[in-house]
Amino acid sequence: MAVNLMTIVQSLKSNLILEDKIMEIRESMRKKNEFFIYTTMWVAAIIILMVLLVQNLGDARIVNYSGIVRGATQKLIKEEMNDDQDDALIARLDGIIENLQTGKGEFNLHRNGNKKYQNELSILKNLWEDMKEEIYRVRKKQVSTGTLYELSQEHFAIADRMVLFAEESSEQKLRRFIGIYALVLAFLISSFTVGNRRNQKALEESIYTDSLTGLLNREGFKAEAVSLLRQYPDNQYCLVEFDIDDFKFLNNSYGYEQGDKLLCALADSIQFKYHKDQLCARIASDDFMVLAKKTTNLVDDMRRLLKDTLQQESLLNLSEFITYTFGAYEIPEGYGRIQSVMDKANIAHKNAKTLGKSMTVWYDETFLEKLNWENQLTKRFKRALGHAEFKMYLQSKYSLNDLKIQSAEALVRWEIPGQGIVCPDDFIPLFERNGDIAEIDFYILEKACEFIRNHLDSCGREFSVSVNFSRVTIYQQKCYSTIMEIVDRYQIPHHCIEIEITESAFNGISEVIIQKITNLQEMGFIISMDDFGSGYSSLNLLDKLPIQTLKLDREFLREYGIGEKAKNVISCVTDLAHTLDIKVVCEGVETQDHVEFLKNIGCDYGQGYFFSKPIPQEEFKLKYENFY
Repeated sequence: MAVNLMTIVQSLKSNLILEDKIMEIRESMRKKNEFFIYTTMWVAAIIILMVLLVQNLGDARIVNYSGIVRGATQKLIKEEMNDDQDDALIARLDGIIENLQTGKGEFNLHRNGNKKYQNELSILKNLWEDMKEEIYRVRKKQVSTGTLYELSQEHFAIADRMVLFAEESSEQKLRRFIGIYALVLAFLISSFTVGNRRNQKALEESIYTDSLTGLLNREGFKAEAVSLLRQYPDNQYCLVEFDIDDFKFLNNSYGYEQGDKLLCALADSIQFKYHKDQLCARIASDDFMVLAKKTTNLVDDMRRLLKDTLQQESLLNLSEFITYTFGAYEIPEGYGRIQSVMDKANIAHKNAKTLGKSMTVWYDETFLEKLNWENQLTKRFKRALGHAEFKMYLQSKYSLNDLKIQSAEALVRWEIPGQGIVCPDDFIPLFERNGDIAEIDFYILEKACEFIRNHLDSCGREFSVSVNFSRVTIYQQKCYSTIMEIVDRYQIPHHCIEIEITESAFNGISEVIIQKITNLQEMGFIISMDDFGSGYSSLNLLDKLPIQTLKLDREFLREYGIGEKAKNVISCVTDLAHTLDIKVVCEGVETQDHVEFLKNIGCDYGQGYFFSKPIPQEEFKLKYENFY
């Protein structure tokens, strides 16, 4: 069954929007990462620079205070020689010299570690002590000022050398610190550059790699596929997308840990097989994509590989029951954008999912013809409803106890004038996807009510008809009220309408929907679970769901002639249903042997070609007018 073109376009638009968002997030993360790195680098550089500036400022103060010692001493000597005593200046010079020598004092000068400077400072301090003693003797008039003057000249020369050594030391430190700063800055830049590249690589890996399996993700696959196809233009490639059928059921039944192990095992297997000149990716939950070299039996080989992997790993103990759905596309020359190639494989994969489990669909000309045909059906739908192109067919259900007709199932056929009948499998899945199926379901319900009303009016006897309701219809908010309005408009006894809902519709069904179905049952409608056994049947739900009839899928009887397992399953399900006070209908009854077997195990009703194929309602009236 082809995928509706409008649905495809919407899906592709959604994918493009998602990819744009991913790219925006990636760019935002890259910018934030770079901002953090460069900010950290420049903050570190500024801190180092500030330390150097503080250090240089300290050296400048030493030069300055060394000059003060030199100048202030000369000023002091002049004052003393003029009998002008200045004890405060003497005390200040004592403090400066002590601070310069020890690095401690009220002037907050750090100690200059230059040996020449400290040597001169030591000589100067001793000389200063001599000068102070001479000053006291001059004050007492014990000596003349000549010696004091000579000492001051010697002191000036020493202080002058101190200033010179302090300046030299400061310049040396400044050059050394500039060199160190340049090296540190170069180191920071190189370190952060390397770190940035590593972070960028880690970021790229996180963006392009699937964290669970280690395979490429969708974005990574897209980037690598472009590079690979350019690198090997002479290779003929196919793009294959596949997933695990009913993976959600496996996760819920066996736990997410086992589900993850299953995914990792499959990832390792395809990575090992398709690594050289080929690519593998996990693009969604259980959705994988492989860019593989074209071979004659590519998909079949892949299926065998996956099956062998599970058998070797003994995962879930269900290896023989786990199946996969494939979509594939042979990449032509001049394929255009890689996104277009991926979209085609994805469309084929989605189409395969609509066909059932373990299906394979190739995107090719035949496929495109189906897409166009489906598009035509979609465009014709409203007209078909208005012109009554949808016809109700009826297939009888027989009581196996007395082999008398019990009721009928209403089935839809689409008769297009000039083209013939469209198979239900060609349009029902299509309209389930786009939501139009609800209009068909209610249309057939109305036709069934009209049929029952005419029968009541003409024969005075009740007759039951079962009507199929899609999951899409059941989940509509107006479903309950619409069913009530149609049935009551025709004044049909509610128990004459059996509402058939496929088993898959009950998977993950909400309490709200269960309550609506329960309300229908309480109003007298018969509720039936259709196609029981076509999926992973949840037997524990049978006693919780408001159902009165269980319809066994026709596949049970198809397996009937193969071995005893099918017979045992049918028998066990029938016994279980009866225990829960549920009637059983078996579809696909085609032989007398089927009938005898079902009678023996106590199955209530049979439906199938042995009794009658689906026929138009007018033909049904003529065929059974004397029997119901």
